[in-house]
Amino acid sequence: MAKRGETREKIIDAATKVFFQNGFEKTSVKMILEEAGVVTGSFYHFFPSKEELFEAVIEKYLRGYARRISDILNNDTLGMREIVDKVLEELKATSEDYYQKFQGDKLHWTVQVSLHEKTIETLVEPLSRALVRLRTSGEIESLLKVEDITLARILIRGIEAVIHDGDTADIERFKSAGLRERLFEFCERIIVIK
Repeated sequence: MAKRGETREKIIDAATKVFFQNGFEKTSVKMILEEAGVVTGSFYHFFPSKEELFEAVIEKYLRGYARRISDILNNDTLGMREIVDKVLEELKATSEDYYQKFQGDKLHWTVQVSLHEKTIETLVEPLSRALVRLRTSGEIESLLKVEDITLARILIRGIEAVIHDGDTADIERFKSAGLRERLFEFCERIIVIK
């Protein structure tokens, strides 16, 4: 007999596959149950609605994204410029997935904001550690007299603002000419990259 956590994950994994194939609107609970091989009672034991399961699927997806970004930030062989380039590549790939597979632009704004904030917060600590490493090695110097954790929050929110500046659709933002340069221009107003 599967453990409770295993059954919940089995449902989330099955839902991910079905949501990716059909989108939210065209996916039924019955389709998810068939894919997961579980009974209706198991579904409703863990998820009161299809909407809450969808939120769990997206949250798991975004945790994977945050882990990939953290891996980049924790890679002590990368310099600041390489970190920005790799993070930008990951943001582009994740954005494309999010909008194509999850139809992220159709999610209720409260779900979008909640998931976005959770993701941002998970990135603060790894970025802070990366900043300490880069500052200690002499590769960067902060222009602000703040703690590293505060500097990390400022950088994350600023990078977010640069990426979301303008009316460009989210998937298209990463194709815009000069995004990388604008990101470096913003970063260099806060830190000196040597």
